[in-house]
Amino acid sequence: MRHRRANKHFNRDTNHRKMLVRNLVRALVEQGEITTTEAKAKAVKQWADRLISTAQGDELHARRLLHRFFGKRDVVNTLVERIAPAMSKRKSGFSRIVRLGKRRGDNVEMVKLSLVEQPKETGTLKSGKTYKKPAKKAVKKAAPKKAASKPKAKPAKKAAAKSTKKNTKKSTKKAKSK
Repeated sequence: MRHRRANKHFNRDTNHRKMLVRNLVRALVEQGEITTTEAKAKAVKQWADRLISTAQGDELHARRLLHRFFGKRDVVNTLVERIAPAMSKRKSGFSRIVRLGKRRGDNVEMVKLSLVEQPKETGTLKSGKTYKKPAKKAVKKAAPKKAASKPKAKPAKKAAAKSTKKNTKKSTKKAKSK
């Protein structure tokens, strides 16, 4: 029975789990979206929604609570000055989870966790880094290939050099075995 087991443990100890969630929330604040597993995204979504609603009350105490969680002032300022104003019309539901499919290798469900309303610029205020979404490239249709030509033969010198190397290896193996 799993009575009163509130959190997912992610097969990590307490401090590692806290840092994992903290770093994923920080990446979500800085970049606007992250790709992770479904279980981690659900845990991060709870924390992100809670912290954004705290940031909406732009007061000193709210900033101190956020700083206690993040430990970095630039992330707190980004959250309060960029993300919270973009979400001013919402009371809850600040992030969404979109399924991407299963990961190759271990077949775990991968999702994209993103903010519902993106601020105009993402990134932290202090670092000056701004993350821009890459523009989708136009797919160019490949030109039809010309008639298949015979593959080019290697120059005679290289081919001769390779064959002599092989022959010398074989002869040394035979000499050692005798």
